[in-house]
Amino acid sequence: MPKISIVVPIFNSEKYLDNCIQSLVAQTEPELEIILINDGSTDSSGSISDDWAKKDSRIKIIHKKNEGVTIARKTGVEHSVGDWICFVDSDDEIPKQSIYTLYKHIRDDVDMIIGTLEYNGYFKVSRKYNYEEQNALQYLKSILKNKVHSGPFARLIRKSLFDDYTFDIPPKITRGEDVIMNIRLAQKTRLVILLPDTVYNYIWHPESASSIDYSFKSSINYEIFWHRMIMQSINRDYKKKIKWAIIYFYCRQLYWLLLKKNFMLLKKKLEK
Repeated sequence: MPKISIVVPIFNSEKYLDNCIQSLVAQTEPELEIILINDGSTDSSGSISDDWAKKDSRIKIIHKKNEGVTIARKTGVEHSVGDWICFVDSDDEIPKQSIYTLYKHIRDDVDMIIGTLEYNGYFKVSRKYNYEEQNALQYLKSILKNKVHSGPFARLIRKSLFDDYTFDIPPKITRGEDVIMNIRLAQKTRLVILLPDTVYNYIWHPESASSIDYSFKSSINYEIFWHRMIMQSINRDYKKKIKWAIIYFYCRQLYWLLLKKNFMLLKKKLEK
């Protein structure tokens, strides 16, 4: 039976880590490996992880210096023994049937299985899919047109898709690195299955908003560099076939950037 490795990057998540790990060990699918990557946490996240490892033999702990979420995920994949990888953030949770729901759709010709993701916080939004099978080109278009969640969550990914290039993302990319990784993976897939079932609870926390850089100039510079990395990650042949999806992607990002600028102006007025 194919084994599944759940990779959890952890950095200073002591408030939420217990709930996250509890949701993982409660999964109904028994063939699991849970890899907790303590990415140089300075709070009690490391000791919380160690305590859980003593309770459940499926849990493996890796303590390392802080290098960011991309390297943490890479470390987890490199130390995994499963045929399939599932990423979970340390402040999120997954429903009890999540892994089993995804697992049921494993086939020899399928490289990724994606379930519905729910956002929970001040507001609740569900990224709901109809059952669909997409090839690499269709899936890449779906990412660029925001029809599929661009993060690595709520899915099983065949481990053989990963290589060094998947994670070769500059350290200065600290926001949107998920999109780059997913675009690189998309072009290697044969078939992707989308499911209507909810398999992931993305939990928004107030402190997440406090870390946003509200400098418009720095945002522009960052966006330029980030978009350059996006374009470099798309194969030349694919670019010709999905030019309208790329244009849509750029227009959408510009819209959000302008929205952010208006938010910053409003924020400054309120602070006066």
